[in-house]
Amino acid sequence: MDPVQQVVWLVETQMGSSPSVQRLSRETGLSRFIITRLFAEATGLTVAAYLRGRRLTQAAKLLTGSDMTVLRIADAIGYGSHEAFTRAFRREFGMTPEALRQRRDISSLKLTEPIRMTAPQRVPLATPEIAQLPPTRFVGLTRTYEMDGLGGLPNQWQDFIPHIAHLDPKRVGGAYGIVRNASPNGEKIAYSCAIREGLGLEAGGDLDTIAVPAMRLAKFTHKGHISAVRASTMSIFAHELPKLGLSPQGPIDLIEFYGPAFDPHSGFGEIGLWVNIGS
Repeated sequence: MDPVQQVVWLVETQMGSSPSVQRLSRETGLSRFIITRLFAEATGLTVAAYLRGRRLTQAAKLLTGSDMTVLRIADAIGYGSHEAFTRAFRREFGMTPEALRQRRDISSLKLTEPIRMTAPQRVPLATPEIAQLPPTRFVGLTRTYEMDGLGGLPNQWQDFIPHIAHLDPKRVGGAYGIVRNASPNGEKIAYSCAIREGLGLEAGGDLDTIAVPAMRLAKFTHKGHISAVRASTMSIFAHELPKLGLSPQGPIDLIEFYGPAFDPHSGFGEIGLWVNIGS
């Protein structure tokens, strides 16, 4: 089963037991970061937001369509106390459960309904090159994003480009997008626009040094426009790696390589998508 479809199925079938991202990670066999990234790419929501929204939507429907007590509803959707349930409900809908019970109308609420997954898009990708990356240091601009807020990446690249505009592109060889998990639950990433250290770009100000340990990489290549790179990334983690019997490893989750075969002006060309697969 596609991992995003599997997560949706697990959430819907285990609603009352309050499934966590950690539990979903165990049951799918994927890291919390990979689950969160794939889910956010496919749905526009983080796993945590979907879990919370589905549980509280179920509660709202029970409050308006049943005579169950508020405490019993809280217990049914996995909240351990009335207080925790009320805080979460107020954050989600802007009112207390008791206020909704009295009103008996959910038409104005922003509910989270079950995601109906269509067949995932399969992007044809060539068999990756398996290569060893030695310990490598980069210099670049790093920012942290929520998994459902990756729309800021193009602006980050626009802010980084002036730092390297004076450098000889032939000597630099290409730029890298380095993706690292930035939170214990996988809900945030640290993304670095960078080049290799020693090519004329120095750390300081808003630039920092990124130390990447030695890694065994599966080097995939996205061909076409950069706007479709998400689909290629999804296909790598959801289909290509499992097909090859490979599993992504941390601490670096993905390295994007923008080399001479990529035209940053048109957005067309080849982009390396390198995944750490461990030793």
